[in-house]
Amino acid sequence: METILKSSSNWLSIKYNVMKQRILLSALFLMACSLAWSQTVQRTFEDMGYRDQSIYGITGSITYFVKVKPDDDMENSKLVLYIRPSQVLNPNTSTITISLKDAPVYTQRIIGQSMDSLITIILPMSKKYVQPDGRFVKLKMVVKMSIDDQICKDIDNPAVWINIRNTSYFAANKQPFLSYQRSLKETIQEFGTIATSSNSDLDDVLAGGILYSLVKQNNKELKVGTTLYNSNDSLNNTLVVGLQNKLPENIKRQLPALKKGEGLIIALGPEGNQVLVVTGADQEGYKKAINVLSSYTILNSTFSQKLIVDNTVVKTAENTVLPQVLTLEQLGIPSALMEGVLALNTNYPFNLIDYNAIPKKLTLHLEALFSKLRENDRGFLNVYLNDNLVYTTSLADLNNFNNDIDLPPYLLTKVNSLVVEMRFHPSNSVCKDGFASFFGFINSRTSTITFSGEQATEFYNFFNYPGEFRKRPLKIMVSPQLNQHSTSAVGELIYQINAASLLNAAMILPQLVPSDKTSMNDLKGFNVIALLQRADPFIKNFTNMPIQFNRDFQLYKDLDGETSYSFNDFSNSGIAQIFRQANSTILLVSSLGDSTQKDAFQSVIKSFGGQASAIQSNVCITTSDGKSSFFFKLREDEKLVTYKGDKNTLLELWEKYKYFILIIFLLLIVFSFFFVRKRVKKSQEIV
Repeated sequence: METILKSSSNWLSIKYNVMKQRILLSALFLMACSLAWSQTVQRTFEDMGYRDQSIYGITGSITYFVKVKPDDDMENSKLVLYIRPSQVLNPNTSTITISLKDAPVYTQRIIGQSMDSLITIILPMSKKYVQPDGRFVKLKMVVKMSIDDQICKDIDNPAVWINIRNTSYFAANKQPFLSYQRSLKETIQEFGTIATSSNSDLDDVLAGGILYSLVKQNNKELKVGTTLYNSNDSLNNTLVVGLQNKLPENIKRQLPALKKGEGLIIALGPEGNQVLVVTGADQEGYKKAINVLSSYTILNSTFSQKLIVDNTVVKTAENTVLPQVLTLEQLGIPSALMEGVLALNTNYPFNLIDYNAIPKKLTLHLEALFSKLRENDRGFLNVYLNDNLVYTTSLADLNNFNNDIDLPPYLLTKVNSLVVEMRFHPSNSVCKDGFASFFGFINSRTSTITFSGEQATEFYNFFNYPGEFRKRPLKIMVSPQLNQHSTSAVGELIYQINAASLLNAAMILPQLVPSDKTSMNDLKGFNVIALLQRADPFIKNFTNMPIQFNRDFQLYKDLDGETSYSFNDFSNSGIAQIFRQANSTILLVSSLGDSTQKDAFQSVIKSFGGQASAIQSNVCITTSDGKSSFFFKLREDEKLVTYKGDKNTLLELWEKYKYFILIIFLLLIVFSFFFVRKRVKKSQEIV
């Protein structure tokens, strides 16, 4: 009996322990899930594409649109603002008011006492502050500031300012459901890394390049990462491209069955730890999926996690006639009422990338309304082109402006800034008589910019990029050895070619071709961007290159032969040259030295792609991972480049015998000295 009781007791003990372990494991699992969903994620204003912003003067405002993700728990989130004020502001007369969704929610005094003064404002968030589309929170800051107790005395005081730091951030816990469904394009733009196969081909490079461009369109300051994968790798938070048989095994197991000729774009995994895969059952299906990536219409209208592509008819960008007259509204700035004192201005940025030339004449037709000035008040209408004052007129006795203004073409660059300013100065007795704010309105719908004629281009240079490569079909030629390293370079090119264009309702998509299977005849009728290794044999076909960079070279300052730049260490450096050959415009990009690193290609592409000036240069050399860039204007007829090994008798004699020549020259000087001394002494003896 005792044995039976002991046995029963042991059995109950074992069962109790097992149940205890199961309960403990369940509790741990629930806790882990709870922690996973309650994890707070911070996104700074810098991550959203904003820089530090400043407000100057006694009044001013600034508006932000804070991005909200579909899994953000708005009831458990907050907005943290960091504001650096002027150290001399009067806290009794300086305030900041913050509005969310156009409703004021917070006001406080502005107090700054030292160089490192930083005001921190924490705003609890809620669903009620989200815009109707569920994607943004509209944040507006309105400030009123002064140093003197009488605010009127600081109307024109430069010491009145605050700075909103882009380290301000939005922090939100995660929720287990989505508040809205992202489009396919929005889903792609959530990622920051692209993975291609370690055995990549040009289809992989093109797919990765298109994804790079789409991600960069959302935040041009973002540094998009690229990596390679093998079949046994585990990937997360990554855009993955490749044929189905190339993909990692853990991804292949999750894919649906595909028929022959079908492509697939699919998001796998939970929110926050996803991979988005672009693949195909075979080469034909893979190319169909790649074509879908170039269609903005399909990307913006697809809201599913899985897209099987069995047929694609994608319209590519067509070369249409560019408009010669653009309204200011077409430049992206709508009409708006301006109110305040001193300078009220609006910036209308425009570029000449599509036009690919500087116009002979540029005319601004401006229509504006403004409040009538009081006696002794002063008002002016000023127009600035690229920070140069090009027009000014008094607003005295006027309440509207309707006129044409000629803008000097010599001030134009590739990317331009046109600022229309209404400057209002109240009378000297403003503190005694009081003052009213000045009102101004620029009609962006009826105000226009007219381009007339084109200045002849002396020779092709980086001003013609990327506009020149939008005019005709484009081929990007790649050395086969670069397939694993050129995704970021091709992506940067596709991004630049499609950025800031009046024509990009559809993506301008190049053809990618390998250099070892391409001839010059294959390039007829195309403009060409060549990404080639320094030793690629195809380079010999480019006879009009400004620099034969497969040889060591020096660049000279002028025709007198004074050396300006001499390059001896080419490691991790990139070079780009633009020139014409056989009725095609060629842009040749390569790495120098023995380096084939992707950074060399990407750095030089970013350098010449970001050159905004109208200075003519056709050669760009970038070193130190893009930290140093050099632009050169090298004409064929000026012979400003010399190569090591070129036959030059005088230079060869000098290099070979320079020490002997210097010694002989020194001996001649000494001999002359003693000879003259002897003659002088003899003359003195005769006297």
